[in-house]
Amino acid sequence: MAELQKDPMTRGDFLGFGVMGVIMGGIITVPAAAFLLEPIINIDILGQSNVSDDWQEVGPVADVGVEEPEVFIVEFPLTQIYGDQEIQELSPEVPRSQEEFDLTNAVWLSWKAPILEQGDQGNSGDTIGVPERPAFLDEKREGFTPEEISEVEESLNILSNSCAHLGCPVRWIVNADGEGEFLCPCHGGIYDINGNWYGGPPPRGMYRYTQFEVRENGRLYIKHAYDVEEGIPGISTQEPYVV
Repeated sequence: MAELQKDPMTRGDFLGFGVMGVIMGGIITVPAAAFLLEPIINIDILGQSNVSDDWQEVGPVADVGVEEPEVFIVEFPLTQIYGDQEIQELSPEVPRSQEEFDLTNAVWLSWKAPILEQGDQGNSGDTIGVPERPAFLDEKREGFTPEEISEVEESLNILSNSCAHLGCPVRWIVNADGEGEFLCPCHGGIYDINGNWYGGPPPRGMYRYTQFEVRENGRLYIKHAYDVEEGIPGISTQEPYVV
């Protein structure tokens, strides 16, 4: 009777090849996965940003009136944190606009109006008075003292024009009662001159810039940072969709 041929691969060999396959698969897959997930890791976990952290000039605070807010356009330099810096640099051979590397922000400035009657839910639907503009701005536009700088910084609302609902740019209008308000033209979100929610679908008030300073030259400077805090996802943690 012919002798049966033995299988040259033992159970140990089979398991060894299996382990080696897992290791080789990991070596091939992990770098690709890390490349794809790098933007999420850098932004959501490490807290990095595409937007420059430098101070950007907004404009002279004396230009902001009492009854209506004033809008300013600010350009923030933008660099993709997951891209190749050499690729993002402008090439002298191919004329390209520097604006392609800027993030445009529309910033609303207004003077804070005193709250005469608190709304039912925090600052929702407050009854407010007339905005209070520092009196010395009627006579001077620059050469501010430290005390005047502090007064202006405490009196200013510095707001993003991005609606807190779905990011449409809000506008300042005067309603049928002759009262001014910020209105979102997309879904009817309404905010008062302080940027607080007044009506419509937005889950919160307008986004506020949290890093700002008024300088001796009478101009306001800001960094690209908003009042976004830990809390309920989609409400207090949501950053502006568009700017």
